[in-house]
Amino acid sequence: MIEAVLFDLGGVLERVAAAPRVETWTGGRIPASEFWARWLAAESVDRFESGKIGAIEFAELAVPELGLSISPGEFLSDFQSWLAGPYEGASDLVAQVRSRGYAVASLSNSNAVHWPIMELHQNTGRAFDANFPSHVLGICKPRPDAFREAALRWGREPSTILFLDDNEVNCDGARLAGMQAQRVAGPVEAWRALVDAGILNAA
Repeated sequence: MIEAVLFDLGGVLERVAAAPRVETWTGGRIPASEFWARWLAAESVDRFESGKIGAIEFAELAVPELGLSISPGEFLSDFQSWLAGPYEGASDLVAQVRSRGYAVASLSNSNAVHWPIMELHQNTGRAFDANFPSHVLGICKPRPDAFREAALRWGREPSTILFLDDNEVNCDGARLAGMQAQRVAGPVEAWRALVDAGILNAA
C-alpha cells in the first residue's frame, strides 16, 4: 500500500539546462548521453553532492575527471545556471498528490550551489512535508543507503513509498532499498505514473 510519494526534482519537477552545452564543454568529443553517465559515476560529483567538498575544490576536480575543455572557473560559473525553473504544472502535481492524503517529500542529488536555488524554484518548504537533498543527507543516489536514510528520517517504511526519478539507475537503487519506483521525465510522465499507481484519477 503506497502512503507517500518521494519526488526527484531535477528532470521531474525542475528543468535542467546543462545538456545543450555539453558538447561545447567537451570539444565535441563526448555526446550528452555519455557525459551524463560519466557525471553519475564521477567521484568529484559524488563527493560534492554528498557534502564532503566545497564548490571550488569540486570544480578543480570535476573538469579533468569529466574531460571538459573549459577552466574550473568557467565551469563553476556555468554550473550555477543549470537549474532553469519549474516545469509547467509541477507545483500543481505535487499539490494534487497531497490533496489525496499522501505524504510528499523530495530526494535529489544536490549541493550547496544548487539547493538554495531549488528551494526558491520549487518552494520546497511549503510544497513538501520533508526534503532530503543529498549534500545534507550525506549520501548520493543511486546508493540504496540514500533511500533507506531518507525513509528513516521521514519515519516511513520504504515499502510504503513510491519514488519518481528521471534516471533508471536511481530507480534501481530505490527498489533495492525496498521502495516502489518509476522512471519518469517531467510532470506529464509523473502524472501518468501516479494515475497508474492509483494515487491520482485519470479524469
